[in-house]
Amino acid sequence: MNATFQTVLVTGCSSGIGYELIQLFDRDGYRIVATALPNSVEELRQKPVAQSPRVTVVPLDVSDYGAITRLVRQVAETVGPIDILINNAGISYRSTVEDMTIDDEQRQMQVNYLGPMHLIRECLPHMRRKRSGRIINISSVGGMMAMPTMASYSASKFALEGASESLWYELRPWGIHVSLVRPGFINSLAFTKVLYSKQKTEGQSSPEYASHYENMKSFVERLMQRTPCTSNDVARKIFKLSHMKRPPLRSAGTPDARLFYFIRRVLPRSIYHRLLYGTLPGIKSWGPNQKNEKP
Repeated sequence: MNATFQTVLVTGCSSGIGYELIQLFDRDGYRIVATALPNSVEELRQKPVAQSPRVTVVPLDVSDYGAITRLVRQVAETVGPIDILINNAGISYRSTVEDMTIDDEQRQMQVNYLGPMHLIRECLPHMRRKRSGRIINISSVGGMMAMPTMASYSASKFALEGASESLWYELRPWGIHVSLVRPGFINSLAFTKVLYSKQKTEGQSSPEYASHYENMKSFVERLMQRTPCTSNDVARKIFKLSHMKRPPLRSAGTPDARLFYFIRRVLPRSIYHRLLYGTLPGIKSWGPNQKNEKP
């Protein structure tokens, strides 16, 4: 692969994994299109990597399908057709199913699933004509296993995983590689930016779920602070994956992601769910009659 003539598009580059990725690709000589939300694109443009002549920073909300179509056409005309697409942009709402609003649920799916799918559709004609290309979708451990207060997030990542698996079969005849990367816990400020559904933030959430929110929030924050894995570590794995001759469909982005995958494979599902339920933080305080209820 000659990086000098390769164009890579990475979404969600204002911080975290996306920002680390564009630095790695820049050092290797790629032409890079780095996107960020309109309200954070100027901040990205001020960062050192954005001063590279190989890096083009553009605003993009991946839930705006018209903007996606225009961007891909613009990139093809000014930078070059996209050879590597990395769908990294994403959002996460922390909410129980009962507290989640329809608007927030739709936003979650638009950003984490529908937007990436539309971006893929726009990039495929060039990749098929060239009979090569790489699509790397950033999933999550949440795309493999669901946790309480993260149902909508997991649903969006499960959808991304299912579509990516279908794409793997559909695009293989053209030599187009499709891969998923599943990061777990990362010691990064970017990964603490979890949103709450409007129903929760406006104080309208069901009081029965107070323990769910309190315990899960502190539990996840502790794990993020204690993990040695950084955004740069995950970005390096993705960068390495982009250079593999035969990349796997699914890759663990962090050590804990590999552990969770192993546990799910070896344990019978009934045992797995009971084990996970029993290890949830403060589980005995969840619900009004939790001690009398069976999982």
